[in-house]
Amino acid sequence: MLFRGTAAAVAFFVTAGSADAHAVAPAGRWGVVHDQSRDSYDAVTVTPGGAVWVAGTRRPDRGSGRARPLLLKGGRSAFRQVTGPGFRVKRLTSASDTRVWAFGASRYARWDGRRWQVKRWRHGRVDRAYAIGENLWVVENANTFSAAGGAGWKARSTLRRLTGSVWRKVDTPIVVKGIDGKWASGSARGRAALARWSGTAWRMVALPAIPSARPDQISELTDVAVDGETGRVTAVGWIAWPCGGARRSFCGETLLLSGYLGGFGFEVRGEPGIQPRAQAEPDGGGGAWVVHPAGGGGSGFLHIGADGVESGAFPAPPNRHASVRDLAAQPGTRSVWAVGATSSGDSGVIWAHRR
Repeated sequence: MLFRGTAAAVAFFVTAGSADAHAVAPAGRWGVVHDQSRDSYDAVTVTPGGAVWVAGTRRPDRGSGRARPLLLKGGRSAFRQVTGPGFRVKRLTSASDTRVWAFGASRYARWDGRRWQVKRWRHGRVDRAYAIGENLWVVENANTFSAAGGAGWKARSTLRRLTGSVWRKVDTPIVVKGIDGKWASGSARGRAALARWSGTAWRMVALPAIPSARPDQISELTDVAVDGETGRVTAVGWIAWPCGGARRSFCGETLLLSGYLGGFGFEVRGEPGIQPRAQAEPDGGGGAWVVHPAGGGGSGFLHIGADGVESGAFPAPPNRHASVRDLAAQPGTRSVWAVGATSSGDSGVIWAHRR
């Protein structure tokens, strides 16, 4: 086995929410640093300089009016509302303080340090966006596996790259679900797969066999995280197999992969089970954080490090459950940020983990 599974107690750190509240996450633990009633947060990105951008919505003070698009900026100071691009932002990514990108349903925009430059989006639903070096990638129309109806399921997505002012569809040897650095995760012909960007094309990477094999088994790597200093690659995904008789429902487990080009290894874990929406970010120390849905409307995490795998749950405001919707790391550091909302939808939550 590549990893050794361990369980760890999670220390809770919660700050009462207010628009002006700014708390510092305790060192080495996840903590709630912002909890704002009437808000709901969908996306986060962190620039190399440490600016944290958060997109979501805010409901009016009174009545049942429609929620309005919201953009917050903080991280180096208290979170405050800033001017947005004029549409509801569903995805964020950034390469610097003057290269922040926001994607909505029909428009996208770039922040150049002074203003938003807004353009029409004429393609599919943007599920993931990545500003990596000079490249800007989007994964659109990606489907999600369902254990209840997995029979005949086939992965699909479209990868686009901004070339000049044109979003060009990019051919890939795998169905891409996540990207980090020069690496893409996904599947090929129903099997978990990785691909690597050569600078001109994506090339499939040889992987070892998954340690367990069952009849009609399918698998996928939903996301990948690359350590910027060591180049260590960590990916998370799932394996599933029919177990429901005539109904063809599926059973499954969590799939983890880690290593370097030419030396990868898999581990299969019974917990937390099939997690087709799991997201990964590098931890800045050669490992990765993985966030996944948990029971009761909350979110859990796996911390994959050199000494094993630590599991836990994200803390929540008092007497409430809160779920993570997006995760982002500050490049070159061990700071990681997460955003989401309480299960009742009455409060937006921002978490941070610093060392």
